Amino acid sequence: MKNSGGELKMANGKLINEIIGYEPNINVGVTSEELKDLIDSEERNVDLLDEDLNAKRFYYFIVCDKKREIKPLFRALRNGGYMISLVEMDDNELYDIGFSALNRMDGMLIAKKVHSWNDW
Repeated sequence: MKNSGGELKMANGKLINEIIGYEPNINVGVTSEELKDLIDSEERNVDLLDEDLNAKRFYYFIVCDKKREIKPLFRALRNGGYMISLVEMDDNELYDIGFSALNRMDGMLIAKKVHSWNDW
């Protein structure tokens, strides 16, 4: 996997699916068709996020494989939701926006939205 382009490896795809889990009716947002094909299942509601995303507190998980503005992604996550990013993001910007519990594993960044006090 490359951090700059967000190239996806099958091992990462399996790990992403394990992180998301297999609970029914989970809303997941993704930033590419490749991710949608990898994550989509009968149990999950997977949406391809467009550039002018305006959802609020809807998705339990957002999986991002390309550079995007972070604020709309934050706004679209439910409280307690997770953003899984395959591209490098600035920790300070993520903390400033309201993400917490940043973790990195196998070239992925996993950030949790704890609260929405600055949900713009």
